[in-house]
Amino acid sequence: MLSRLRRRLWRRARSEEGAVTIPAVMWLPLFIMIMVASVDMSVLIIKQTLFDRGVDLSTRILRLGIEPLPSHDVLKRSICKNIAFISNCMDRLAVEVFPIDTTTWTSTNSSGLVCTDSSSAVALSPQILRGGTNQLMMLRACLKIDTMMRADPFAMALRRDAGGQVALVSITAFVNEP
Repeated sequence: MLSRLRRRLWRRARSEEGAVTIPAVMWLPLFIMIMVASVDMSVLIIKQTLFDRGVDLSTRILRLGIEPLPSHDVLKRSICKNIAFISNCMDRLAVEVFPIDTTTWTSTNSSGLVCTDSSSAVALSPQILRGGTNQLMMLRACLKIDTMMRADPFAMALRRDAGGQVALVSITAFVNEP
């Protein structure tokens, strides 16, 4: 009986059945991770595109000179209305408008981007400057979003705040019409 068991084990050890299983089990997690990361980055790119479109639609009226620069809340509400599939947009969006000096190509904004850490309770102090006639104005909008997965290698490469959110930034320029 012992020799029969030994023969069976020897036959199983020399058999090539299931030889593909071990490499497949080793490579399958890598392929799944690549697919999940691709979907995650695709969703992030779609959100960035929707955000850019929402900012462009909201600033179109400013570019055409139809209306003067609205208040911060009105501008945020307009951008959020033009964005789809992003929840809590009003809470996660920061907008700033400031003039650009065309002789030196510098801005009056020295504070940098207004995106803040989502885990802090510090309120945003938006900078909405009206600018003069025929002055080049820059509009920067920052939207904090969550990625689908935090563990995929592409999402881990993105800069996150302490709350784990990623900042989408959209920048556009317009000229104040007389």
